[in-house]
Amino acid sequence: MKKTLLQTLAFTLINFVVLAQEGGGSKTTVTDSTIQSEAPFSVSVESAFTNSYLWRGIQFNKGLILQPAVTMEYKGFSLNIWNSTSILETNENETIQELDFTLLKSIEAGNFYFEPTLLLYTYPTKNSLTATAEASLYAAYFKGSFGVFMNPATDILSNAGGAFSEVGFTFDNETEYAHSVLNLAYGAGNKKFSEYNITVDEPGLVNSSYKLIDLNGYFQKSLSETIYLKPSFSFFHILGSDFTNFLSTNQLNLAISIGAEF
Repeated sequence: MKKTLLQTLAFTLINFVVLAQEGGGSKTTVTDSTIQSEAPFSVSVESAFTNSYLWRGIQFNKGLILQPAVTMEYKGFSLNIWNSTSILETNENETIQELDFTLLKSIEAGNFYFEPTLLLYTYPTKNSLTATAEASLYAAYFKGSFGVFMNPATDILSNAGGAFSEVGFTFDNETEYAHSVLNLAYGAGNKKFSEYNITVDEPGLVNSSYKLIDLNGYFQKSLSETIYLKPSFSFFHILGSDFTNFLSTNQLNLAISIGAEF
């Protein structure tokens, strides 16, 4: 565990020191993409401390968790490398280091915004867990800072056919010094998604689809020309009683991040 933590901290430090020296312009990825960078290439690094690792209402770790990330953008393409390491587990969850790679393309057409995405989930310290991949398409329509969106996703590797989709409302407002985002969504996963991610040891026990309400947001405040602070939250409410034997009905995640954009 100490070795894993030191590797993660080193990963974060290298991001801040080495990538900062690579230069380039700055660009903030926003869901409506109303503010665009003139620089063709940009790099951002970020480290978050959070009280839990929640993914679509499923808790993987709780306690003190470090989640560093680095994002490189070029002409609308974005590559993100994200890591999650549990420093202090308080809910007897298995501590598994996760390293994810996300490749996406931002596309704007008037008030419409599209984001086709490929995401690879890997678990470098756990040989028993198989890497898997997901393809999704975020599509939104904006009127000023307000928008409606949908985001269907499907597994294309280890759990091919497992699907999870969200539809909802978003508020996204960015100024020179601050960026505020608030999302409210309804999400649903099919049976293959549930059996692979939730009822792993008891397949066939739950026949209904997995449904939830997702409320999340953040406030990003510039501390200097490149450094920013970003508190964020996510709240999940699981709908129906079929999954109460596996998941808590309500889950809240709080995080504080510090990052830099170059």
